[in-house]
Amino acid sequence: MKKVFLAELFERLLDLKDKMTFNVDTKNENVSLLNMKYYLNLRKYDFSHMQDDLTKVGLSSFGRSQAHMEASINVALEILALALKKELHHPKTHLSYEKSHAIMDKNSEIFSTSNDKTKIMITVPSEYSDEKEWFRNLAYEGVHLFRINTAHDNPKAWKEMAGEIKKICSAEKDLKIYVDLAGPKIRTSFKKSKKSGKPKKIKLFCGDSVLIHSPDQQPLKKRAKHYAAVVGCTLENMENLVNVGDKVFVDDGKIEMVIDEILGDGIVCTVLTRNANGTSLKDEKGINFPNSDIAVQAICNHDKEVLPHICEYADIIGISFAQTSEDVRDLIEQLDRLGKKGEIGIVAKIETQKGVENLPDILEALIEYGHSGIMIARGDLAIEIGFENLAYMQEEILDLCTAAHMPVILATQVLENKMKTNIPSRAEISDVVFAHKAECVMLNKGDYALETIKILTTILKQMDLIFRKNKLLYNPSFQWK
Repeated sequence: MKKVFLAELFERLLDLKDKMTFNVDTKNENVSLLNMKYYLNLRKYDFSHMQDDLTKVGLSSFGRSQAHMEASINVALEILALALKKELHHPKTHLSYEKSHAIMDKNSEIFSTSNDKTKIMITVPSEYSDEKEWFRNLAYEGVHLFRINTAHDNPKAWKEMAGEIKKICSAEKDLKIYVDLAGPKIRTSFKKSKKSGKPKKIKLFCGDSVLIHSPDQQPLKKRAKHYAAVVGCTLENMENLVNVGDKVFVDDGKIEMVIDEILGDGIVCTVLTRNANGTSLKDEKGINFPNSDIAVQAICNHDKEVLPHICEYADIIGISFAQTSEDVRDLIEQLDRLGKKGEIGIVAKIETQKGVENLPDILEALIEYGHSGIMIARGDLAIEIGFENLAYMQEEILDLCTAAHMPVILATQVLENKMKTNIPSRAEISDVVFAHKAECVMLNKGDYALETIKILTTILKQMDLIFRKNKLLYNPSFQWK
């Protein structure tokens, strides 16, 4: 290898280190926060070509160095300095490779102290009691956390679920109770049928016109006749928060619409989804406005009302639709008021475009709190950022969280076919391989939970033998510049 090439590489690395430390206070920062800021600084630049040059001379390309950026660059500089017989004087590394991984291992214990590299969480269904020993059987097969969703059921039911989980906790099995706050999810709201007492279902076809109105107003019957469907929406002042041309998605994206007109206290939309048999529009289904900047607090009034109940048994509380660092601090304030600050873990669920944009600030608030994590909630997130962008974005989020030493839960549709039909698709098996990168994988509800846990634990253990983290290319496509 020509000496001039090594000398040039050495100078480029010194320049890279200057860029990494620019405008970062190295004296007073938490080491995890410091490393995240180093990583964010580096990702402002494209040095993917330098990665190739480092590999040519047998040095680390930093593709797996997110957790210890400074240490990796310093080691590469020291090796090049020796080869070039140069003197190198730089401050002591704040965070070594060994210490960074020790921090990550310790932080991941929020999900369980089990030796399993990837923990498994499953959602508790309302009808769990229909199957005898449901919790015990799943825990035996490999579940580490049970998720209670406060968007369904009631405080009495949640307490009973928690009681069943506590019964099977032991020194041998460290089980955690994870409780999701419902958050400000925007949903459809139908009037119940006078005959059946149940909300009606409406079939929608491409080109149909739909009127969506605010929760407190009912449109005149005369006006309603002009539309294929008239739907209530739980979002207040909706007409002031959206624009003509914005997209609207209902029921996890099953129905796509576009806003044609803002009409009084409602909006008129045209259905874009093509389905020869039509698509059913149902009550209490989620509505997403991905093009609209809807600023709502993640901790809603309902969440504040149920917090005293769930704090009795929750090990971890999830913030649904976390969009800013203030959402994290709001929950911390509520926990402090209840005397539970520091005792209960916090997970911020990233499921909106705004949550993605503000992820560095959200991570900073979580690092300050400690005992925390991130969930990549891929259901709403895919709709918010576009399905075609999900694969790239979940990788970016995982890498940034690694830089912050923040454990991650990967959620939504993991082995969903297996859970519902007992037959997994080939694609979702590959999805589990990706999920192996996270510290925890979440399964939803289904009739074949036990069989799904068995196949999931098998795949994860196989991946443990061949994977740790994939190589990352530091190119200009980074989200948080």
